Amino acid sequence: MVIRPEVERYLRGVTRLLPPRVARQVRAELLGHLHQAMLDARLQGRSEAEAWAQALKEAGPVWPAAWRLVQVHTLGRALRVGLIGLALGGAAYAVQSSTAPAPVTQEAQP
Repeated sequence: MVIRPEVERYLRGVTRLLPPRVARQVRAELLGHLHQAMLDARLQGRSEAEAWAQALKEAGPVWPAAWRLVQVHTLGRALRVGLIGLALGGAAYAVQSSTAPAPVTQEAQP
């Protein structure tokens, strides 16, 4: 299947903020959704160009869609990294405080 230039621009823009592997997967899935929307528009009597334009319009603007995809596909990773950082920081603090020297006691001399 030959992808129309405006569809390719949309897919590239929407997946621009994603890691490459995730971007490829999302691009393929999104292309499938766009293609189905285009076919639905064709059944309503639109030409192919009009049907693709309708599918892109229904998909929404590039940047809001890109931001939603980033939230879905990378926010979980950021949260995991943050939690791991907190756990390692807590472990380092616990190790540091357990190896501190015991407090020195003073004896009173008469």
